[in-house]
Amino acid sequence: MNIRTTIIWTITVLSFFGCKNSQKAKDSFQIIDIESNMDKMETISLSQFTQDIQYIPLETNEDFPVTWVGDCDFSDSLIVFTDMKKCLLYNGNGRFILSIGSQGRGPGEFQFCRNVSFDKNKNIYMQDLFDLVEYKLDGSFIKKYKNTFRVNDDAERYFRSWLFIDDSLLFGHVPNGTGLIESKALILNKHGDIKQSYKNYIVFKRDKPVASGFEDYAHVYQFKNTIFYKEFYNDTLFSMVNQYQLTPRYIFDLGKFKEPTSERAKPPIGYSMDQFLFIWNAFQTDNYLFINCQFGKNFPAKRLTPKTIMGQITTEYNTTKALGIYDKQTKKLSFCKPTSTDNPLFTSGLYNDIDAGPRFFPTKQVNDSTLIMWVKADELKSHIESDDFKNSVPKYPEKKKQLENLANNLSLLDNPVLMVVTFNK
Repeated sequence: MNIRTTIIWTITVLSFFGCKNSQKAKDSFQIIDIESNMDKMETISLSQFTQDIQYIPLETNEDFPVTWVGDCDFSDSLIVFTDMKKCLLYNGNGRFILSIGSQGRGPGEFQFCRNVSFDKNKNIYMQDLFDLVEYKLDGSFIKKYKNTFRVNDDAERYFRSWLFIDDSLLFGHVPNGTGLIESKALILNKHGDIKQSYKNYIVFKRDKPVASGFEDYAHVYQFKNTIFYKEFYNDTLFSMVNQYQLTPRYIFDLGKFKEPTSERAKPPIGYSMDQFLFIWNAFQTDNYLFINCQFGKNFPAKRLTPKTIMGQITTEYNTTKALGIYDKQTKKLSFCKPTSTDNPLFTSGLYNDIDAGPRFFPTKQVNDSTLIMWVKADELKSHIESDDFKNSVPKYPEKKKQLENLANNLSLLDNPVLMVVTFNK
């Protein structure tokens, strides 16, 4: 074989394997075209996916009134729940068991309870600002891990979105308050020691560091024993594989509605973001992604009557979030058609044709087939009294009656109700 032939053969082989590896990398993720499909609004019913809905009213205890839902976690037949001021334990039917810890600065107390989680031993962990606090199921205090979430004692690098990846390590998102942080995410142990970092590739310069819910937020959850991670400002949903490597699984193509980095560098004023689209999270079942897409001013449904919030802010929207349904097999994306109504529980999400209850818009992944949303007691009672409910003819009228009875037994100030939906496999 002469030199020329050898060179040609070598180039051919390298090209073959290069194309093969490139195709393999491409096949490892899917691109979801949001821009081209945002006008594909359909009446998508809950019964297309399941008939299994359960409502769990969290029992109200007058000694521990709940203001709102901050976070919750599930373990077998237990539910742990926080409104940032309290951490409460319930059984699987929503019966109150006990309060975990209390607000304060003493031993075993916390200032704020931001996130809650069970570990494999059913111990309960919560985030108290910078610290990780551990309790037993009986409410007894185990330990406080100081400054777990304050990376290198830098207040700008402060975990707010995280998840245990085993009993000793946490994976969490690092807010990019300056635009110049080196790591977008970290793996830490309970003491805050960094075990692995993930490079931040989206770099910009802010005149002043900011702390905002948008920079703080990332969606971190587990599906099929795999960790999934999506930053609010990133168009990629990553999965964690092969010794904690992050690899792209789904890429959301926002097209012309993607916010430029130059806009992100400006002060984070929510109303200036209304012209762009954002993906908050994407929950999963075996066959579908349920995509929470912030439409902003492009949201097609408004309230019938404007609403005043906090006595001074007037809004025409119940929400500007639309629920996208992406079929993993057919690669088809459609959005649930929103409704113009004053009823916040009938505005957006899957139409509930099973019992005429709230439209389902998931807010938490419980397991591989079960998703939940939480509903305020007063809003559920208002929904039952609305024409949206009264005029509906669901597939199961007896279930409609059961939901009506549940709502009628609630008071306006009762704790939230968990709407638990288990999807067909």
